Amino acid sequence: MRNTSLIAVLWLLSSVCVAWSANYRTQANLRFSHHTHDKNSVSCATCHVDREVSSPEAAPGAPAGWQPLRRTPIVDPGAAGVFSQKPEVDDTFGRPGEKRCLECHFKTREKADCGLCHLEKPGHTERARHRLEEIFKFSHKKHAQFECSRCHQGITNWENLDGHYISGRMKDCLKCHNGLDAPKNCVMCHSPTPRPKDHTRNYEKKHGVAYRSDPRHCSMCHEDSSCLDCHSRKPRDHTLAWVKRRHGIAAQTNPQKCQACHSDGQVCRRCHENW
Repeated sequence: MRNTSLIAVLWLLSSVCVAWSANYRTQANLRFSHHTHDKNSVSCATCHVDREVSSPEAAPGAPAGWQPLRRTPIVDPGAAGVFSQKPEVDDTFGRPGEKRCLECHFKTREKADCGLCHLEKPGHTERARHRLEEIFKFSHKKHAQFECSRCHQGITNWENLDGHYISGRMKDCLKCHNGLDAPKNCVMCHSPTPRPKDHTRNYEKKHGVAYRSDPRHCSMCHEDSSCLDCHSRKPRDHTLAWVKRRHGIAAQTNPQKCQACHSDGQVCRRCHENW
């Protein structure tokens, strides 16, 4: 009788584990079915990389090569958004990441089907210097009738996916949200205080470096006209004293900076005939 009870308890526990495993959801809001992959004869090693390493950390009685799951270290917590799998574990130590999925799913589909794995509210967040949810809110549910590629350029085919999707840009939103096809209301998407934390008082002096590193970060909020509004004006330091005393020093120090506006090659000769 005791043995029968023990068998019943073990069977119940194993059933719970199988049920949990069959519809396992990763930390990144992906849905995954072990049952579906098992029916298609996908072995465990296809996704879970085996490492022949013996370690004192291994659990007693664990099979050869087993190691406990380890969380992936985050170098910059502010740069890892919801969709960058911040709480994900290292895919070389157990649970695989998205790139492991795409190794097979590249081969079987010609067109990307985001809904195959992603939940209705995936909470995508671009890997930016600031967390976009602080300045931007977006409902995938309200846009479910549209193709993903309408906003996310470059994901029409599985072949050009790399596991992290390309975020939409401000001008992509304005194609529809122009006041005619869809409402043009800033607060629908932007929080009342949209300025990112790194946009401090001195950010204007170094914003060019950020733009050159990745213009997409800027285009999330700013249109092309945002640049022209400032860069078509005379710089603030170009006073009367600038012409008489300081512009020569600047030209010798960084002539490329001058050429950003004075590009015709004749500006200097208007005053310096023999220059």
